[in-house]
Amino acid sequence: MEMLFKTCSGKNAPGSGFEERRDTAFSTLENGMASSNGFYTTSYQSVYTMGQCEGDVGSADCADCVKNAVQKAQVECGSSVSGQIFLHKCFIGYSNSPNGVPRTSSSSSDWSPSSSSGSGQNVGKTVAIILGGVAGVAFILICVLFARNQMKKHDDY
Repeated sequence: MEMLFKTCSGKNAPGSGFEERRDTAFSTLENGMASSNGFYTTSYQSVYTMGQCEGDVGSADCADCVKNAVQKAQVECGSSVSGQIFLHKCFIGYSNSPNGVPRTSSSSSDWSPSSSSGSGQNVGKTVAIILGGVAGVAFILICVLFARNQMKKHDDY
């Protein structure tokens, strides 16, 4: 299956037993996905995982997709303490923190993605959101000025 996007944490935990705990959590995730309706979350000893498939994917295909995503996460992210893998029909994510948010960090660079095959998309999305907001505010301002101008003309008669 083709990997569409990946993000792996810049913070690694080699030799700490993290990979074994992560792999146990992944195994639980794979088993849970087989009997879920396309979404499953689990945790094992402070490793939090989730998997999700697109709505039109059957249970067996979903479980296979998640299994492939898990294998890619193990290879691509290695001992990274968090990661996300997006395949064509499914997504998995894992982290050593609940909700993927670290409790404390010595520096912001600890949690920046070390490798990303789509980071340019994030910049584009941010620019689009900002421009959309500015355009919306400008439109509202123009409408208010137009309405005020019409009221002023109406009062002059």
